[in-house]
Amino acid sequence: MKTLTRPTTIALALALALAACKGDEPAKAPPAPATGTAAATATPSVPAPAADPAAEGKRVVGELKKRLVGRLTEAMKVSPASAIEVCNTEAPAIAASLAQGGVTVGRATRKPRNPANLAAGWQAEALAQFEQQVAGGGKLDGATWTKALPDGRAAYAEPLLIMELCVACHGAADALTPEVKAALAARYPDDQATGYAPGDLRGIAWVELPAPAKP
Repeated sequence: MKTLTRPTTIALALALALAACKGDEPAKAPPAPATGTAAATATPSVPAPAADPAAEGKRVVGELKKRLVGRLTEAMKVSPASAIEVCNTEAPAIAASLAQGGVTVGRATRKPRNPANLAAGWQAEALAQFEQQVAGGGKLDGATWTKALPDGRAAYAEPLLIMELCVACHGAADALTPEVKAALAARYPDDQATGYAPGDLRGIAWVELPAPAKP
């Protein structure tokens, strides 16, 4: 069972934060540190299924966007290449910090910067729904997608659109600055994530939520 709704959500302008990151692969809670380690890591909490998967998925995706855009906005004040560097090194930690209590978080696309982010399975299904909506002349502002997975987990996705600022790193390959090309070559040698224009559907931000506990 899946639904495609149009509630009022966080502005898709935050898509910039999601489109440039290498750390897009599914994030899971980091293990607790061994006794005596200097650096502390988050301890996974006991899975707590959400009463409303759509609302919880929206909350997690919204927090992911907010944190990423905050860091990338600051980096973009320096240069697009600086944003690429920040995204490469900090995005995984941001995603991992949200992957608590059995939740997994990620992004998926048909043209990945990181090959691990190639849309597959239900993520490809969700992306296809948004692609069909665009092809039919529909708007994606506020669109969401949810599905109950066979193992009892709940899946949630939102579309990611290319904004004007995104083209600095995701526009036509021959229009990228030498600085950006060098940064992409260094960080993403197999990059496919160029050739976009403002308003294009880039991919999805997704969340998987734990299944309800069995009685």
